[in-house]
Amino acid sequence: MFVDVLAFSPHPDDADMGCGGLLLKLKNIGYTTGIIDVTEAELSSNGDPDTRKKETLNASKILKLDVRENLKISDGAVANNLENRLKIIEIVRKYKPSLAVIPYEKDRHPDHENSSKLLKDAIFISGLKNFKTDGQFHKPKIVISYMLNYQFKPSFKIIGN
Repeated sequence: MFVDVLAFSPHPDDADMGCGGLLLKLKNIGYTTGIIDVTEAELSSNGDPDTRKKETLNASKILKLDVRENLKISDGAVANNLENRLKIIEIVRKYKPSLAVIPYEKDRHPDHENSSKLLKDAIFISGLKNFKTDGQFHKPKIVISYMLNYQFKPSFKIIGN
């Protein structure tokens, strides 16, 4: 299955809040959409794991996502290493998105910053023909960032219905 727009979320609620509106808008005009959660947010102070899983399912329905997966990288320990890059490369090569949406590189939360760098590196490597994995090489045409805790001036805006 190909997914046109694939957002990556350090924790199961980050992409929903940071770019959920974009995902829903694109879904409503015919694009396939998905979110890949990097961690399960098992260290979160906001709720327990069971509640967060229910919230994730509900949010996925509201956003009309075609795909939602979790990489199950340890919360609080997101590292830019080969093991984690391979998980992301496999996802990118599996779904072959045209647009990847990742968290902005600056943030107060270490998992958000580390996820951003990990994702940038893995997405780049996923496009290398000679980096062999089970899937065929693929690099999204466009990679954009969404805001979480750090604000920046957007380089574009989406208008219309």
